[in-house]
Formats: sequence, structure tokens, C-alpha cells
Amino acid sequence: MAAYSVISLLRAYRTAGRRFISNTHPVFTGIMGEDIYNPSYPVNFCERVILPARVERRDSEVSRIVLFGKDAGTDAWRPVPGLPFLNLQDPCWISLGKSLLLGGVQVDFSYSGKVLGWKTVFYTYGKESRWIPFFVGPPGMKDLRFCVLPTGKIALFSRPCGGYLSGRGQIGFTVLDSLQDLTIDAVESAPLLGLFTGDEWGGVNQVQVLPDGSLGVLGHIACYSTNRYRHYYPIAFVLDPSTGRLLKEPTIIAERQDLLSGPSKRPDLADVLFPGGCVLHGDTATLYLGVSDAEIQTVVVENPFK
Repeated sequence: MAAYSVISLLRAYRTAGRRFISNTHPVFTGIMGEDIYNPSYPVNFCERVILPARVERRDSEVSRIVLFGKDAGTDAWRPVPGLPFLNLQDPCWISLGKSLLLGGVQVDFSYSGKVLGWKTVFYTYGKESRWIPFFVGPPGMKDLRFCVLPTGKIALFSRPCGGYLSGRGQIGFTVLDSLQDLTIDAVESAPLLGLFTGDEWGGVNQVQVLPDGSLGVLGHIACYSTNRYRHYYPIAFVLDPSTGRLLKEPTIIAERQDLLSGPSKRPDLADVLFPGGCVLHGDTATLYLGVSDAEIQTVVVENPFK
């Protein structure tokens, strides 16, 4: 499978021309003195529409996932009373038939507030209004995602980093017979797709089964510039779960300079778009984007999987 670079994908995106249908700043209330960014996407949960997002101070990476809902008659998202937050970063939903998991990145700040490590963890919501651990991913791995296929099997995407093959972060993919096969060994042994060049990296943010049984994958590709500034771009591709082959090659679907102006956590994060989720509406889709590690924007685009 070919490796894709930021330069080549960005050139193709710019050549094709911007295809935004709309671009907005969602309104959030009930949080004071902290940034709200890197959302997942809204789903029906606990009898209302819920949007999880990362919340933290501008000068810190110690964050929590807060679940936001909309009150009747308003367009503003606000924390839902009674839904406890999780001390995690970068939320994601995982649908398991009639149940939902909430995942995120657990970061170890145990040494003087410094980041010592991280891993992806998933929780179910219990009857006692509390989060119950479901699965803990390997140390050092973000962007672990999975979904149930129409066959009942599990499509699993990993993101190992480090070493000759994984580099700064590659996407792995495998199919498991059932959830009972979801183990650390299964995650770590998932074959790599080899989508990124050695100095660049990326991962999967959301995977959904399309009407024809293929997988619509929303992810990101990232790189450093010479001044060590980070550059993140949302990408989309389509994969055949039965063969692991691409049916639609990765394409960049947005870049920071095309969006509304807004703040940045730091100068080196100004060009960061982190795609939390994509809601399909037939020929169009709504992207939920974390922007510059400081805010959320939504963008309506042409369906990126068509």
C-alpha cells in the first residue's frame, strides 16, 4: 500500500478547491475560564443528544471530558447535570449495537505535572450513573478505534508509534471474530496499513460502516515544520474490511486557513485541526473539529466517503 504525504495530499486538496457548504462556531455555556475543544460528535445518549468535548485551561493539558447537551429552545451546548465527567483527553464514541462506549486518552501527569505516558481507555455507563471501565489499550497508544461489522465481527484500528515500522505513528488494521478477542495482544499485532511517510504520522478518529458494508474512516495526518510547529489535517478514506484494501484513497477534507478565525493554545498549535467525528447526511456531512487546541468549529462538506 502506498504511503501518503502531507505535501501531496494538501496539494490535491488545494487544487480541487475549497468545498465547504457552511462553517460555524458552536456556542457553549456553563464553562468559565477554560477552553472547549477536540469534540467527538453528537449522539443520542441518556435520552438526549450529547456532545462530549475536551475541557482544560489554556496553560495546561490536564483535561477532562465533559458531556454537553442542548436545552429545549436554545442552540447553546451546556454541561448535562448528573452526567459525570472523565479525566481524559480527546473523547470518542464507540457504538456496540444498542450500547455506547465513551473513550478517551488517559495521560499520566504523576511527575510534577509532566506527561509521562498515555493510553486509550473505554467506559460503559452504568445504572448507578457512573462510568465503568470496559477496555484499556496498550501504553503509549492513542487513536484506538473499533466498530461492529454487519457480520458481527469487530473491525479494529490501532495506532502504534516508535520503532522502524511505526515511526511517529502509523495506522494498524485487523478484524476480530468477536469482542472477546479484543486484547492488548490483538491491538499490538494489528498489521500496519503503511499510510504515512517516516517523518509524518496520523491516526483514526472515527470509523463507521457505510451502506455497502465498507468502512468510512475519518482520521488525521500530521507533520512538523522546521520550526517544530505542528500541522494537523483531517483526512477521509474508505476501506474494505474483508481485504484491508483501500477503496477510496485518503484525502484531506479541510485545512485551518479555510476556517473561521479563532484563538490558539500556543503558536505552534495554530495549524492544528483534529477531527472528532463526522455525521453523514446523504450527499453531505458535518465535521466536528477541534481547532488550534482551543475551540470547536463545525463544517458541512460534501460526503467525503463518496
